[in-house]
Amino acid sequence: MRRQPSRASQNWIFDNFLSLSDNEDILHPGILGTRYERGFRHMDLQAVYSRVTGRRSFPRAWARQAAVQEKKAINALASSHEVTACQHFQRAALCFGRAQHLIPVDGSLKKKEYYAGMRRCFDEMCGLLGGRITKTDLEFEDGKKTHVLYWPSPEKGSRPTVLVIPGMDMIKEDGLNPWNNYFHTRGMNVCVMDGPGQGECNINQVWVDHENYARAASRVIDFLCDREEVDSSKICVFGMSMGSRWGVEIGAHDERVNTVIGQMANVGPSDIIFNQAQPNFRRIYMYMSNIQDDDAFDAFIEERDEIWPGIAAKLKANYLLVAGDMDELCPPEDIETFMNTLTCRKELWLYEGIFHPMGEVAADMYPALADWMSDTLMNGLPAGHDKRTIIENAI
Repeated sequence: MRRQPSRASQNWIFDNFLSLSDNEDILHPGILGTRYERGFRHMDLQAVYSRVTGRRSFPRAWARQAAVQEKKAINALASSHEVTACQHFQRAALCFGRAQHLIPVDGSLKKKEYYAGMRRCFDEMCGLLGGRITKTDLEFEDGKKTHVLYWPSPEKGSRPTVLVIPGMDMIKEDGLNPWNNYFHTRGMNVCVMDGPGQGECNINQVWVDHENYARAASRVIDFLCDREEVDSSKICVFGMSMGSRWGVEIGAHDERVNTVIGQMANVGPSDIIFNQAQPNFRRIYMYMSNIQDDDAFDAFIEERDEIWPGIAAKLKANYLLVAGDMDELCPPEDIETFMNTLTCRKELWLYEGIFHPMGEVAADMYPALADWMSDTLMNGLPAGHDKRTIIENAI
């Protein structure tokens, strides 16, 4: 008998919810604000959502809009309008990136086609930016590689550096927005990685397990510390969504990390995200870990959660968690338990009434987060620091 994807019996709910909404907000409250901060344009989002009739139509809709933007970029380049072409290539890359991500099937020809489109357009954008953003492939174990984008600060001298860890629904190419990069504008070097299970790694069948994301990130930190413009004593790991968990793993594994920031909390037990939330989360993480059997995946996640408190307790870096108290994947009581497990200098910003994507407050939150990062990298936090702030009436 043919095996259906995990939780496929809930797909009709997924599709019916989409039919009730003009965008993805019904599935991910606040997602539009976050997409805007990462460089997506309203026109592209509206074009995609107007064509979506259900879950399976998303990749085709994203790819169609990507092709529209790539054609505009090519036409602008033919007219020697390089700035305009650069912006259209980025928009095309973002749309192709979403198209490929939403096909969690190893070896899918469509996924490979859309991923190639994303790489083609992103490389064109980087070329038009004068090669300031560079891509590097780094072997971290037995022929397996992690892949990074690096953008050094234009300021001279040894600078603080942020290593950005995308979430499970992101890739490195949408974690670095050349037109709105809060860290670069504050004089920091910026590096974004695809770790095991993400983007270029899953295209190359480098899957995530309980430990290899941290090992891959340590190899990236090696790469950063070898660069003369990187102050190796001032490295921050900034993780978004599932990256908020990987960021703690990295900081606990590698003592060269000065500061860790997590945003869009994913620091509690995994039962909510993989067994209660909409089924795409489970489907995608099963793909990222290359586990097709439900029972095997449940055992994998149970083991992952069992070792998590011990990992968190090892973190020595300065720490900030930024989350919403209505987070549908990590409720306040799980956040509280996690914060109490930490033994490092720590801080929590809990935004009242805000869901997991945090798009409602993104335009204010990211600058504040970047300022905290810069200040903490330069000055540290006092011994015993444990500050927890509820941010009321943020919007």
